[in-house]
Amino acid sequence: MKKTKKASKAKKPRVGIQSITGCAGCQLSLYFIEDVLLELFDKIELVAAPMIKGKNEEENYDILFVEGSVSSKEDLENLLKWRKQAKFLIALGACASHGCMQSMKHMMHEEEVEAAVYNKFPSDKRLKPITAVPLHKHVQVDFYIPGCPPDKEEIERVLKWLLQGIKPRVYDKAVCHECSLKENYCLLDQGIECLGPLMNGGCKALCPDYNHPCTGCRGMLDDANLKSGKEILRDKGFDPDLMIKRMTKYNTLQFMEFESKPKEEKK
Repeated sequence: MKKTKKASKAKKPRVGIQSITGCAGCQLSLYFIEDVLLELFDKIELVAAPMIKGKNEEENYDILFVEGSVSSKEDLENLLKWRKQAKFLIALGACASHGCMQSMKHMMHEEEVEAAVYNKFPSDKRLKPITAVPLHKHVQVDFYIPGCPPDKEEIERVLKWLLQGIKPRVYDKAVCHECSLKENYCLLDQGIECLGPLMNGGCKALCPDYNHPCTGCRGMLDDANLKSGKEILRDKGFDPDLMIKRMTKYNTLQFMEFESKPKEEKK
């Protein structure tokens, strides 16, 4: 009887996690789904994960998560290199998606901020600063998982979709929508400053659940009506300018891009 060759094993998708300027909390969030990762190890090849692997590969990624904002020349060089090596690149967390706190210097004296931070390491050429921006300002981003930190269940869901060949779905409803579904008593009606009407949900209204106002770690809605939002805040007795400052903690560039639009394009 003629022996048949065993069918070769299907090639596992090569998954990587890489970091640029940030706190590394987003990468840590991914490791918090350790039970899921252990389950997926039969289905993926984890080739880069700096927090848990001693040797990390720099090429041929099928799926690559990148956390952090582009804030130095080294960041940019790494991001450009990784983009060329990744079939599907995911911006992981608020820094990668919107610039987060690093981009706040757009509204400050940028040179003074850089001098205060980077002059402490004058000999380290890798830390030469550039204007801090999210990933999509330099490369194509295939999907965003925002949040500070991102929701581990969302990371799990997106990863499983990709492994099943399903295109990830973008969540495009406000935080207020999720509060309504959970029948939360509106914080604005309680006299608590909240940016929920303007901010993208997908977080299950975690902060409002604990009477903590939303400050927008998942970014502004693409169709956010900022003008109307300011009027609502003013009518509720809040200082809209103060609220906007809180918003820019995560979303400086989004806010600045909105403010730079011609009046007829603003809502």
